[in-house]
Amino acid sequence: MSPANAHRVVLLTPLPYRTRLRLAAELRIDRLGAWLCGHRCAPAAVWLWRACRMW
Repeated sequence: MSPANAHRVVLLTPLPYRTRLRLAAELRIDRLGAWLCGHRCAPAAVWLWRACRMW
């Protein structure tokens, strides 16, 4: 294995569809929250994270 590929993880079995869907949704919610924080709307980002139970 070359050093460039040392950080890659290969799963022996693929993640279930439901897990992949949840991870994708959490990624998008985090991106939106970060965007809100960057645009001086931190209270809205906190509300979003709490509403999505990501607190």
